[in-house]
Amino acid sequence: MKHFSKYFIVVIVLMAFLFIPKIGISEGSKETGKNLKIAFVQMEKVTQNYYKWVDLQEKYKNDLQYYQNKINKLQQDFENLKNSGASQETLVQKQKELQTRVSEYQKAIQDEYTKKTNEILDEIKTKIISYAKDNGYNLVLYEPSVLYADELVDITQQIIEMLKK
Repeated sequence: MKHFSKYFIVVIVLMAFLFIPKIGISEGSKETGKNLKIAFVQMEKVTQNYYKWVDLQEKYKNDLQYYQNKINKLQQDFENLKNSGASQETLVQKQKELQTRVSEYQKAIQDEYTKKTNEILDEIKTKIISYAKDNGYNLVLYEPSVLYADELVDITQQIIEMLKK
C-alpha cells in the first residue's frame, strides 16, 4: 500500500508539472487574443450590391431565355414532325437530337457562369483581404459561418462602399 501511495504522489507531481506550463500558455494566448481585431461580412448582401454581380445575373437571365427559346423551337419542330405522321425512327432521332441540344445548352451556360461567378467572388474576396490588411484586421469571417456578431464588427457596408469605387 505504501508503494501505491508513493506512486500516486509521483504521478500527481508529474501531472502538476505538465499542466502548469499549459496554463501559462493559455494565459499568454488570452492576452494576445485581446489585441485581435475581428470582423465579419455578409457576403450575400455584398454580392447583391456589387454592380458586376448584378450585371452577371442580368446577362445570365437573358442567356437562359435565349437558350430556352431555342429549346422551345426544337420542341415545336418535334411536335410538328409528330403531328405530320413522321416515322417512329425519325421521331426517335429527333428526340435524341433534342435531348442532346438541351444537355449542350445546359452545360454551356453552366460552364460559362460558373467561371464568371468564381471570378467575381475571387475579386470580392481579394478586395476584402486588402481592406482587412489596410484596416488592421486579424480575422474576417463571413456568413453563414457566423452564428452571432455584434453590429460593431460587421464591415459589410464598408465593403459595399469600397466595391462601388
